[in-house]
Amino acid sequence: MRNIQINSKLIQPGDIFVAIPCKDVENHIAEAFQRGAGIVFAEHSENPHIISVKDARLVASKLAKLLYPEQPRICIAITGTNGKSSTAHFLSQIWSYSGKKSGNLGTLGLFIDQERIEPEGITVPNLTTPDPITFHKIMQYLKTQKVDHCVFEASSHALDQKRSHGAELTAAAFTNLASDHLDYHKTREAYLDSKLRLFREILQNDKPAIVSMDFPEVYESVLKINKNIVTFGISNQNFIKAQNIKEFPDRMVFDLMIGNEIFPGIEVKLFGSFQIMNILCAIALAYASDVSIHDILKTLPKIKPLNGRMEHIRSIKGGNVYVDFAHTTDGFKNALECFKKACHGRLICVFGCGGDRDKSKRPEMGVIASEIADVVIITDDNPRTESPAEIRHQILEKCPKGIEIADRMEAIQYAISLIQPGDFVAVIGKGHENYQIYGNEIRHFNDREEILSD
Repeated sequence: MRNIQINSKLIQPGDIFVAIPCKDVENHIAEAFQRGAGIVFAEHSENPHIISVKDARLVASKLAKLLYPEQPRICIAITGTNGKSSTAHFLSQIWSYSGKKSGNLGTLGLFIDQERIEPEGITVPNLTTPDPITFHKIMQYLKTQKVDHCVFEASSHALDQKRSHGAELTAAAFTNLASDHLDYHKTREAYLDSKLRLFREILQNDKPAIVSMDFPEVYESVLKINKNIVTFGISNQNFIKAQNIKEFPDRMVFDLMIGNEIFPGIEVKLFGSFQIMNILCAIALAYASDVSIHDILKTLPKIKPLNGRMEHIRSIKGGNVYVDFAHTTDGFKNALECFKKACHGRLICVFGCGGDRDKSKRPEMGVIASEIADVVIITDDNPRTESPAEIRHQILEKCPKGIEIADRMEAIQYAISLIQPGDFVAVIGKGHENYQIYGNEIRHFNDREEILSD
């Protein structure tokens, strides 16, 4: 079969080109023909040289699956507002520690057994879910590497754009739901509907859907699509649940219930009570992918947190410094509440908001920071093409006690200088990222490095 392209600049003579709708689609079609495309698909075209299709994105996914048909035997997809990366990371570790070669594709890249991989001839983009051609190419690559179990993150953008359609799933999970990406989806209803595509259009309705009854809207929405549901959460009605949760600065201990069975005193080296939901979701997915309860229990004490997620970086002057990736209002609130609950002194929060993204969450996060943290430092976080000062101003309007320090390095250093015994400094928003975006310029920057710099 010929190569498939969705980028007209990559066309080689004889390639198939699928024209994804955009304002320049006619120019892309012309360029594809100029470069020698053998077949061109486009939506609702009357051009006799073009095959007219109803949904070009779906056609691209189906053709990519035909070109790259192989994938690992066990394939899991995870969607949700928060927790996708952590849940996938925990599930991949459960598989690996159980002796199963695992693949993990998501926000942080492509991993095989916790080692980051950059396959020859495949560019893994800096996206939660890559384009359909790259996605199916990666799935086939994992199969050639004898990976039998893989998990990938399915973002709302990717599901809306049908990037992972065609994947043959063993199970799928919906971690939780909050408002996010409203700059793209416009309404919360459209955002939820995009995520439900995973269960309506990709997962077969006889395969397990992993959802939490702690999020009734999600549970009821998925139940209308799929009756084979495995539930997880804190509340009693869930099939897999945690009770008697005890939190410590470096670990949590809880009783795990699976159906009517109780497994007391489970210890995980994770910080933050909301991580319990992520580990329970991972347990449910492992359970749905033929890992024995015995093996699951054996692996849990070995689980490590994901870089940049509620990650303890250093202790200094009797206080502790953490970084976290939270950049939604719910994730931000959950992180701050966990830090506040655990610290014996003051909570000092450093954060900003990204530019060219949902503006409505800026004042909301200002309110949350003002209500929970004792000291709030407002700084820059990937302002992109917006005015950094204006973004900070929009946060500060609802956070009058906020201290404005534009330079993120200076903001972190100032926060650390304030530490007294028992205090926590939480640097939030960038987590694992190692860059700052100003305009179209990408500058190296890493919160962890700055915290460790003195």
